Amino acid sequence: MLRIIKMNYRCIFTALTGILLASSCDKHEVLSSEQAGLDAEIQQGIAELQSLDSQIAALNTNNVLPELQHGNWLKKNISLEKGLADLSKKCTQGDELLKKLHAKLDAYKALNAQ
Repeated sequence: MLRIIKMNYRCIFTALTGILLASSCDKHEVLSSEQAGLDAEIQQGIAELQSLDSQIAALNTNNVLPELQHGNWLKKNISLEKGLADLSKKCTQGDELLKKLHAKLDAYKALNAQ
């Protein structure tokens, strides 16, 4: 058997090469058409991503990441709350002063009315 393979080595090699080439040609066309379809899908995906990126950029006029923008809003909110607390304290102090002033004014009116 080994002798037959050695003698017909060229014939067997040629036949196997022909079979491989013949079968690979059919697969090549199918794979080429699939590759073209995949390339088209990839290009479509890239276009969609670019569209989404441009929409995000349009929403984000400062080109700041949403996480950073959120942090900035938190800092601003804290400073506004501190300012509101200070104004509330001043308002309370003003109300107390007005009460004292009304008491003094009522006492003055009572003295002058007599």
